[in-house]
Amino acid sequence: MSEIETDIGPLPAPPKKKGGRRKRAVNPKEQERWQSDEWKEHLKKVGFQKGREKTGGRVATPKETKEWIAGKSQDVAQFMWDLMHDDTQPIKERRAAAVWLGEMSMAKAPTEQKVEVNHTHDIGAMLLEAQRMATTKLIDVTPKPKVIEDDSDV
Repeated sequence: MSEIETDIGPLPAPPKKKGGRRKRAVNPKEQERWQSDEWKEHLKKVGFQKGREKTGGRVATPKETKEWIAGKSQDVAQFMWDLMHDDTQPIKERRAAAVWLGEMSMAKAPTEQKVEVNHTHDIGAMLLEAQRMATTKLIDVTPKPKVIEDDSDV
C-alpha cells in the first residue's frame, strides 16, 4: 500500500477504455461449427493453397477468358451508355456510368513535371569526403585514364 492509499483509502480502479473492437456474441452452436474438422477443411479450400506461391494461392485468369471478355467490351460500353441515359436509375448510378465512360474514352491531362539536374561536384572530391567520414580506409576504384602517346614525332 502506498502513502496515498494509507491517507485516503484504496484508490479506485482506472476507467476501462471505451471504444475499440467489440466482439460479436457467438452462440454455442456456431462455436461448435467453427471448431469442427469440416469447417477447417473449408477454410483450407478457400484460403492459400500450397504450390501457388507466385499467385498467392489463386490461379491466373486463362488467356481464353481474357480474350472472350475483351470481345464483350462493346456490350459493356453499350450497357454503361444505356445506364447513363436511364431516367429510372438513381443519379449516383448514372453519374458513375458517365465517369466510367469518360475515363474509357478521354485521355487524362498530362501532368507537367520539371526535372532539374545540377551536378557541381566531382568524383575525386566525393571519394575524399567519403574517406574522411569512413571509419576504415576506402579503396579508390575509379579507373585511371589511358595515356595516348603521340607517335607522329618519330
